[in-house]
Formats: sequence, structure tokens, C-alpha cells
Amino acid sequence: MIQTISADEVKRRAAALGADLCGIAPVDRFVDAPAGFHPTAVLGGCRSVIVIAQQFPASVFASPSAAAYTFAMFKAADQVDTAAFRIASELDRLGSRAIAVPSREPYEYWDEGRRHGQGILSLKHAAVRAGLGRMGKNTLLVNDKFGNLLCLGAVLVDRELAADRPAEYLTCEPDCRICLDACPAKALDGASIEQRKCRSVCGRYSEGGGFIYACNLCRRSCPHHRGLKTLLEREKA
Repeated sequence: MIQTISADEVKRRAAALGADLCGIAPVDRFVDAPAGFHPTAVLGGCRSVIVIAQQFPASVFASPSAAAYTFAMFKAADQVDTAAFRIASELDRLGSRAIAVPSREPYEYWDEGRRHGQGILSLKHAAVRAGLGRMGKNTLLVNDKFGNLLCLGAVLVDRELAADRPAEYLTCEPDCRICLDACPAKALDGASIEQRKCRSVCGRYSEGGGFIYACNLCRRSCPHHRGLKTLLEREKA
């Protein structure tokens, strides 16, 4: 027996599980998703995409240690994954079919030649469709309150939930090139990222075998990494 649940109840549950943001997109907003990466390719009959986000602290940028940033990223991703899994499980118990989308790996799609990996759903694009922000030139989601310091997760569900309106605020100024010029690999063009170039500098393994995010300049250099700033605020900074 399918029990009813509202979008507001889903959002309250996401908040109780630690999510800083939760938005909902109807599946018909994904008409331009690449073949094989549409929500219905992951869950047949999907009608709504619930997107959640967890902020991590900007204080990690104050440390010269890449381990501090790496730990924050992993921890935030773990929390998002746990929340998404719990929400999907609870929807399942209510009689719906619900699938949690992992915030990071595993990748099912991998192009070795381009060093390009792709999750089963683009969480950044899903977040835009769910009203959680806009895409920046650094290809990171930018939210007006939390900036780009966000890890994302999602739940696909076969029930229709009230949708959120897409955000309409401006993120990047048309002439801003801060993140593009900061990228040591020149992997950004303002609309996309060349993963092969990015991977050459963004991650490495320590001598002990531990993975470290060695570069975060596209995120850290952005004037909006803590939230949206007006042009006047940028000039005063």
C-alpha cells in the first residue's frame, strides 16, 4: 500500500538528516539529459528528482594542508550519501520505488582516452533543475546562501512531488575570468571542464597510498564561494 507524503515532509526529513538544502525537480525538466543518463534510465517510472546538498566549511582553505580539504570533501559526501540513502529507504517503506544517487563514485561510465568519468546522473545539473542554484563558469553549483561549498546527492522516486522553481539570480558576471585564469591546467572554458586536464593536477596519491585533492583553486578563487556577492562587494573585498 502506497502512503502519501508531501514535498514539505521530504524537505523536513532531509533537514533532520543534516542537509543544508533540498529541492525537487519534476522529471520533465530533464528532457535534454544525454542518452543513458536520464533519471528514467536509472529508475523506470521516475517522476521526481529530490536533490540535497551539504555545505562544508570554508575554513579548510585557511590550511596549507590538502588533507584538510580532502577530509572535508569526503565527510560532506558521506553525510549526503547517508541522507540520500535514508530518504530513499523511507520512501521505499512507504510503498514507492526510490533510488539514491551516489554523490561521488562509483562511475559506471569511464572514457580512458579522455580520462572522463560520469555518474549515473549529473548532480550539478539536477540541482539547477531543482532550484538549488545556478552553474558557475567553474562548472560548480553556486547557491545564493552557501556559495559553491556544497556536496550534492539525489533521490529518484516514482511519485510526483511539488516541484521548486529554478533559481533566477545571477552567479557569474559576464566578464569574470577569475576561476578560468586561476586553473593551473587551463581546464575551464567558462561552460565546461576538460576532465583530462583537471585530473592532471587536482588529485594525487601520497607515498602511503592515500588520495588527496591537491587543487581546489576553481572553488577557492571564486568570489562566490561563501555565497553571492554583488559587484560592489567584490570591488571592496
